[in-house]
Amino acid sequence: MEQKHGWHIVEKRQETSDTVTLVLTPEDGSAVTYLPGQYLPVIRLFGEKEVRRAYSCSTCPGVDARPAITVKRIPNGAMSTWLVQQAQPGDRLLAGAPAGQFVLPDKKPRRLLYVAAGSGITPVMSHLKKLLDAGVWPDVPVDLLYANRDSAGTIFKPEIDRRIERFPGRFSCTYVFSRETNAPHARHGHLNNGAFEKYLLDLFGGKITARDRTGTHVFLCAPTALMRMARMTLRVLDFPEKNIHQETFVPDTRRQSRTVDRNHNHRIAVTERNGSRLEFSVFSGETILDGALRQGIELPYTCKSGVCLSCLARCVSGEVELDFVEQTRREGPGALVNTCIGYALTEAVELAF
Repeated sequence: MEQKHGWHIVEKRQETSDTVTLVLTPEDGSAVTYLPGQYLPVIRLFGEKEVRRAYSCSTCPGVDARPAITVKRIPNGAMSTWLVQQAQPGDRLLAGAPAGQFVLPDKKPRRLLYVAAGSGITPVMSHLKKLLDAGVWPDVPVDLLYANRDSAGTIFKPEIDRRIERFPGRFSCTYVFSRETNAPHARHGHLNNGAFEKYLLDLFGGKITARDRTGTHVFLCAPTALMRMARMTLRVLDFPEKNIHQETFVPDTRRQSRTVDRNHNHRIAVTERNGSRLEFSVFSGETILDGALRQGIELPYTCKSGVCLSCLARCVSGEVELDFVEQTRREGPGALVNTCIGYALTEAVELAF
């Protein structure tokens, strides 16, 4: 079953006019385990409707005493509006276990480059604290390209500016402001492919070598269109796909549902993180997650569109078809599959979280 945890808000900090940081503590007093760059899947009922949203931790274990999430209000967003405008210290939050793959690489890279915009800075800040404040890989250069409208709306700008001063030669930040000119450490304009390519060439001294490409890990956290542009530019410049990491929280609503055949079932077996085992059936044309939820089986999830990875499980046996917006992929034993967009292809499928 899905692990849900209660949290209490112990502090609320205003970052910008529409963004707050909520410092949390677990209500049962247990130790909190998470990695820099991971998020909390926050769950709340609005009337009779359950809403789930993923909010990255802007804190770092070992640097900050308590975990915190940073939330920017989205127009007409029920969850973000409540958290930014109404939630107060003492209030209780319900959330799934910390999750996400937007984490530092296992092996030390030659360089780390971050491209962020707006609230996309949140998991990046967690990384920066680990790298700079905790002193991980002190000889690895860290560069940040951070797009916003202006200084006033730039989340964590005072914290970033302090680190620019504290870590010269190790950390560089270039702001891109569309509505402000002549700001320190900033360029005026919009972050498009031309501007990004110029930034990369300047960063690598006018020429990007094969060693630069293979030794640099790039982390993207921004609106979908900007991340798509950045990824395409990096690929055109021959940066390897495996070195490009991105975090996406916005559900993609373009996926089409399949016709459900209630006369044909698939057997699903799931081994949970605690070692317990669940068995249930799903209809053909029904995702593994939807089939489980229909029967009251609470598997972990947040977005239900294949972008947040909360529902990720490893296929042990059988085959699963993943129905992404831009491609359909068939996966078998050993592969990681998203249960929210995963359809059983074989009569039996075994998964492990």
